[in-house]
Amino acid sequence: MKNILIPTDFSIRSLGYVHSVVAHHPNESVNIIFMHAMTMPDSLFDLITYTRNSRHVDLITADFKDGCEIIRNKYASSVNRLKVEFFHGNTRAAFRNFCLAQNIDLIVLPADNDFHAPAGRSYNPAKLISTSK
Repeated sequence: MKNILIPTDFSIRSLGYVHSVVAHHPNESVNIIFMHAMTMPDSLFDLITYTRNSRHVDLITADFKDGCEIIRNKYASSVNRLKVEFFHGNTRAAFRNFCLAQNIDLIVLPADNDFHAPAGRSYNPAKLISTSK
């Protein structure tokens, strides 16, 4: 079973990559991890009161949740688990540790690079992913 990372901005477009992942792994069960990248807070007060998923869950749109449910139903035999994880940081070392913690085997990096940040601290992780090993 492979763990596959897909960066997301919680748009429906990012859900479309699951089809190509399933097509490339036809006889294998996969875990899909949608990763949303955010920078760490820069003020001391925000850093002290910072919790990992406190306010970030609100960024996930209802359309995105519905799309995930459709994918779970459509690819029930191929997709073992589908989850959203928030990556907090912007360094290669932090990203490497995130990938190790999630046991990532493959990263799907969209070629179109069309990213719309849903929050002020959200950022497009394409450059970070492309420079990582």
